[in-house]
Amino acid sequence: MVDERSSVYLHGGMSSEANIQRDYYEKGLIYTVQIELTLRCSQGCSYCYANSRPDSPSGFPIDDIKRILDDASEIKVRCIDWLGGDPLVRSDWYDIMQYSYHKGLINNIWTSGLPLKNKEIAKKAVEVTQNGGFISVHLDSLNPEIYKQVHKARIEENISAILQGVDNILSLGKSPDEIWNCITLTKPVASTDVFKTMEWFWNKKQIRTVLTLFNPVADSDSRGFEPSIELIQKAYKGRDELMYQDDTSFSTMDVNKFYCGSMICITSDGNYTPCSVIRTTEFGNYKSLSLKDILKENPGDILMMKLRNPENLPAPCSDCEQNEVCFGCRSSAFYYSGDMFGCDPKCAKCHPNL
Repeated sequence: MVDERSSVYLHGGMSSEANIQRDYYEKGLIYTVQIELTLRCSQGCSYCYANSRPDSPSGFPIDDIKRILDDASEIKVRCIDWLGGDPLVRSDWYDIMQYSYHKGLINNIWTSGLPLKNKEIAKKAVEVTQNGGFISVHLDSLNPEIYKQVHKARIEENISAILQGVDNILSLGKSPDEIWNCITLTKPVASTDVFKTMEWFWNKKQIRTVLTLFNPVADSDSRGFEPSIELIQKAYKGRDELMYQDDTSFSTMDVNKFYCGSMICITSDGNYTPCSVIRTTEFGNYKSLSLKDILKENPGDILMMKLRNPENLPAPCSDCEQNEVCFGCRSSAFYYSGDMFGCDPKCAKCHPNL
């Protein structure tokens, strides 16, 4: 059985309410709603799954967002993950997140980290993520030469701004336990640098890393960023040894099935999807389906109910010793095998020769 006190249980849920999150999962409820507040972002990640740019669409109207938050509160959703692009570049982000906060929802902010260089923005971000919310910044590498291989512009300027933003929220009292640095594991980063960046954040700031795996979403040319199975295994093993010691690794994951199976995403164009990386229209749109409808109808098995029984998992997941907490990365299965419910082909455990 899973030890609920272990750090793997806690970090795998990315929640200050791990037990509540698991209860939501087991009851088929929605614990987290991810909302892409805007697709605008100035960091210029070459591999971006959302193809975010400084001139990308700003997102759907604030009144629509408030209606979504009203519905979320009514069906007792606990968390809102604010995604982008970069949610903090939207002009009304603070009003929106204040509204969410006062509805009793926990705000989690996934930002590039660049806007946090502004101390007033940092102060407001810390304010609206009180009571258990986290702030995640996104710095793939501290090395300008490596950073340049996966980003398009403003290399040194971006690195400096993100680090200043981290210092700002720390100085404002945000606990390191409620701050993450997100690294997208691309080939250039995985080959040489990921360990140095993870170690720096952990040893210097006591901030853990969210290690997310690259998926070829944006275009076929992005396949050059794809790391090998060996590099993936090495990177996640290094992450565990640094931050989680003897706990179980999720291999290509940094979250457990209780997180993924109790979450839905609403993309910037209003489409529902089980994961922000899975860019599809097959699950409906908020304009025609409310959150209450989604919870009742579960279109396309958006909550992945059939994977809750390990016997329904594809081989070798069905026999894996970790399937009590993990059912593989659904976005990797979607993009690499064409089946969201298929085997995660990037998991080292699917490759016995390794």
